[in-house]
Amino acid sequence: MRNFVMILALVAIGFTSCNDNANKDLEKQQQELTKANDSIVSTHEELTQKHQELMNNHNQVSQELRGLEKLEDSTQLEKLAELEGQIRDHQATLASHEEMIRSHNELNQEYGSLSADEKKAQLNEMQQTHDRIMSEQDEMKSEHDGIEKGHQSIKDKITQSTGEDSENEM
Repeated sequence: MRNFVMILALVAIGFTSCNDNANKDLEKQQQELTKANDSIVSTHEELTQKHQELMNNHNQVSQELRGLEKLEDSTQLEKLAELEGQIRDHQATLASHEEMIRSHNELNQEYGSLSADEKKAQLNEMQQTHDRIMSEQDEMKSEHDGIEKGHQSIKDKITQSTGEDSENEM
């Protein structure tokens, strides 16, 4: 009987120490995700600011294009509409990222009350969400460059068109 109690005690200690290691691993993974989340939030804020600049620039280009008395090349209007579509897509993506970040922060607050299996499932879900957001953020950065180039191209055509108009008036 005494041996049986000793064996049970050793098994209980073994399970407890394994559980502690699992909890430490989960805690480490959670801390890494929190650091990644901080980076995601920072990039989100930068992209939101850049998006606002692009929207302002888009409105300016749109007004300049509408201000032309005669527009010989309607492809500029098509380009502008295409750029506006991209800007609207970015607006929706940024809004969804904001919602995911808010949700992630709420889950982080409840993290301590979860069981080990629930923590593991939550961390896996959070990692997938982080990967998705980071991928979409990288895509948006490259598309921002394309939008800026598109706006500049339209501005150049407007400048060229207004330059030709002033030459024709002379």
